[in-house]
Amino acid sequence: MTLTYDEAIGYIYELPKHTVKHSFEEGREFLDRLGAPDTGMSVIHVAGTNGKGSVCAYMESILMHAGLKTGCFISPHLNDCRERIRVDGEMCGQDAFMRAFERVYELSLKLYVPTFFEYLFFIAMLIFEEYAPDAVILETGLGGRLDATNLVRHKDVCVITSIGYDHMEYLGDTLGEIAAEKAGICAQDTPVVYWDGCPGAAEISRVAKAHKSVEIALPQGIISNIYKKNSGIDFCLRYKYDSYICPHIGTQALYQVENSAIAVCALAEAEKFASRLNESDYVSGLESMKWPGRMEEIEDRLFLDGAHNEPGIEAFLRSVREDGAVSRLLVFGCMQDKAYLREISILADSGLFERVLCVTVDSHRAETADRIAGEFMAAGMDAVAVSGAAEALRAARDYVREDGKYAYITGSLYLVGEMRGFSDDRF
Repeated sequence: MTLTYDEAIGYIYELPKHTVKHSFEEGREFLDRLGAPDTGMSVIHVAGTNGKGSVCAYMESILMHAGLKTGCFISPHLNDCRERIRVDGEMCGQDAFMRAFERVYELSLKLYVPTFFEYLFFIAMLIFEEYAPDAVILETGLGGRLDATNLVRHKDVCVITSIGYDHMEYLGDTLGEIAAEKAGICAQDTPVVYWDGCPGAAEISRVAKAHKSVEIALPQGIISNIYKKNSGIDFCLRYKYDSYICPHIGTQALYQVENSAIAVCALAEAEKFASRLNESDYVSGLESMKWPGRMEEIEDRLFLDGAHNEPGIEAFLRSVREDGAVSRLLVFGCMQDKAYLREISILADSGLFERVLCVTVDSHRAETADRIAGEFMAAGMDAVAVSGAAEALRAARDYVREDGKYAYITGSLYLVGEMRGFSDDRF
């Protein structure tokens, strides 16, 4: 059976309706029967509650500045599922995608039908095998220990970006349990880089020792002289062997300081890459990285941020507090299966927003705007449900026309993708 590209994409999007996650052993068999495309790959594996995509993007940018070929598998996407599979910083082409899709599809008829995430991971690995990058960066989808990305046999470095409450129905109810699942990516004789003293650090260390990994626990003191200005953030970083850089990152998101720092430290611990990188690669790579939907200023004083869990909202607010605004408007939409009541409470208690516009995100998992507005009002905020993302974006644009007023759109990466997908001529 031959499918067109559009038919293939439609088929993949239908997978969640009739597939279930498969065992680790089944996943390994599927990958092996595709020809074990991970054989010989130099893999950087990244897990964590928040910051995974940004850390992957920073590492990708640094490696590319050093002239290395890169493959990067990330999630979720904002507008096109091929965004998840990047080759040298760009989403993969349709032809390469279809060549890989056909191989996965043919095997699925003989073995089993992978889930949505598994399918895209298998496609990504075949594309990377064909392209033969110098470095393959893999972001876990959920957890780590049983994640499809953990099927790869060899890793050069592992990274745990952060630990917080999210996906508790799958990962556990405590930070220790969540950390143990994330740290399941650890591999023998392989560096695992994480922040010393972060939530769940003790459990990360326990799992790392059990896997005979090389622990690199980074102290917060390696970051200094943080200075935020209109063009972004300057800071200084001390990394391996007392090397020292003072880079600039082009974002207003304070949380990206830690994400960019751990990206540098992780690459410095991977012998295969560190020998090919110099200070200029680190500094230029960090400065040039642009990551959509993370405190992204799409118009003057109008920001998109994909915060979608409690620690993400807390990190989002740390940046908002530094903006110098006279007043602020919030646009918020979220998924039903997220612990959004706590997020609403944190946003309301911050006192940073004079009003919130509530949106039903274009997803079958979305919470309704009316329900969200009701929860914000119960928390003491002026809130109103609007007809959709388009109306909310128009209102946000009108709001920021007055000097000193800022608008922020957050709560879900799906909402961010929907907003970014609008063309200017619609407004």
